[in-house]
Amino acid sequence: MMKLKCIATGSTGNTYALIGDTGEILLLDLGVSEKTIKKGIDWKISNVVGAVISHGHKDHSLSVEDFKSMGIPIYAPYLKIDYMSMNMGEFTVKPFDLTAIDGSWTHTNADGEPCPIFGFLITHPEMGRMLYITDCEVIKWKFKGINHILLGVNYDKDLVDTGNPKANHVFRGHLSIDTACDFVKANDSDSLQNVIMCHLSSENSDRDSFIEKMKKVACGANVDVAERNKEWVLRKGDECPF
Repeated sequence: MMKLKCIATGSTGNTYALIGDTGEILLLDLGVSEKTIKKGIDWKISNVVGAVISHGHKDHSLSVEDFKSMGIPIYAPYLKIDYMSMNMGEFTVKPFDLTAIDGSWTHTNADGEPCPIFGFLITHPEMGRMLYITDCEVIKWKFKGINHILLGVNYDKDLVDTGNPKANHVFRGHLSIDTACDFVKANDSDSLQNVIMCHLSSENSDRDSFIEKMKKVACGANVDVAERNKEWVLRKGDECPF
């Protein structure tokens, strides 16, 4: 079985780790310091088979150069708009663009320019099929046979102060709980075991409300919110939980 660990989540930085029974580790985003990440994986840096980076904003890519310098393979498809699958240890990583129906990027940089961003379909013999998606406004893709979803859910539209000058930044390139629920409902199947919501806004989200809403569409899957140092067991679809 696989473990998913949240090393950091939120606007101050995002990093998650998939840790297999064999010891191999795949890092999802490197948005906090090298030291924080190393501590989060119990300093087992030699077990890291690679890191996937969703986009170039510092809260997701802060330590990329540090890990590159250690010889850790980095997969950052946004740098050259790369759709190739990548094998990292026993992990297979397939990227997909997080664009609108018309192909435009919905996430933006501080200057308002588009920010290319990718989600990942990650497979491994110990856990089956997992999605990692963050910092997007919509998800136009539909998937089959997903076992686990790690999903960036940023805000509830009813909690956003629309009079705040930053309100447009909240709406632009971030996923609302309602849109997240629509996505999970559209992709739900008997194989879905976990929906973990991450990257919640500190001002525009409500943890308990998010869990309650998501449980209504996740059809029996475990639903939770990522918090620093929290872990979850990810089993493949045919594995007995006992």
